Amino acid sequence: MTQDSSRKLLNRRKISEKARAFAAVLLLSLASAPLQAQQVAMKTADEKSQRTLFMQAAREYLGTPYRTGGTDRSGMDCSGLVYRAALDGLGAEVPRTARSLAAAAERIDDGALEGGDLVFFNTTGTISHVGIYLGGGTFIHSASDGPRTGVIVSSLSEAYWKRTYVFAGRILSPEGIKIPTEPGETAPAVNPFPFTGNLGFRINTTANALWDLWPGEIPLRGASLGAEAQWVNGSNLYPGAGFGVSWDERDSALSVPLYLSLTGMRGFRFFIGTQLHVIADRGLNKDPQFPGILGGSWTSKPTKVFGQNLRFYQGVEYSWFPDETFGQGFRFSTGITVTFDI
Repeated sequence: MTQDSSRKLLNRRKISEKARAFAAVLLLSLASAPLQAQQVAMKTADEKSQRTLFMQAAREYLGTPYRTGGTDRSGMDCSGLVYRAALDGLGAEVPRTARSLAAAAERIDDGALEGGDLVFFNTTGTISHVGIYLGGGTFIHSASDGPRTGVIVSSLSEAYWKRTYVFAGRILSPEGIKIPTEPGETAPAVNPFPFTGNLGFRINTTANALWDLWPGEIPLRGASLGAEAQWVNGSNLYPGAGFGVSWDERDSALSVPLYLSLTGMRGFRFFIGTQLHVIADRGLNKDPQFPGILGGSWTSKPTKVFGQNLRFYQGVEYSWFPDETFGQGFRFSTGITVTFDI
């Protein structure tokens, strides 16, 4: 074999070895590509499952009663639901109050809302309520008052939530994920009671029967009709002022009470004021005095009757004249309150 022939053969061998090496690398790359793609897909799926797990964990508590400070099935408040959903779904602990969640969350534009983001509300003059956004304008939360309390699904378009909504916050990475709302999970149109107006005022009109258990007397002793305006926006206590007219057969007294009141979200109310006595038995001093009437009352949650919010009213009060000492002014009042929110 000549020297030229040996060189040609050696070159062919080198080219063949390079070709085989290149083919091996190519085959290895092609074989590893599906594995790499699978790993990427698994990682992506795992990342995207965080919001899903978070929302699904929250849904597991639908119907749980409301309990201040609660974080389990026996009862939970709004931030307790967020805390429990994060713990169950993600194995992570998040801040425990609505205000601390608002401080920790990244504030985002409403148009960027995704399922698993948080929505914050001002119901007491500051950030006081939080829910988990589900997509489609709905959110899951634990409501403290209303026809349905506890963990429910509501809509951001409802009058109350639309008025008290402040901003959206993010505690999970964005994923573009949304979960449709299931039929039957939409909250009632008025949620929660007590307030559904826009200006912050509530007008109560109450018709009562006056009665007592005075020995030797007929229990029914008269009737009263009153109207009261309350400021119910941005507070858990509602200051109010009212007036009315009452007839008390026991004193043969026709009176006009004028009073100030303070009412809680649960319907318990305290009032104090004076009375203008138009007529009364002889011997009774009709001069106004303060206080001339004071008492407390409770009203129930509303029931819709012919489109009106009717509430049961039960009160106890003391109404007296100057220099009266025999205690006959102690009486009960039972009736119906019609409520208008404006």
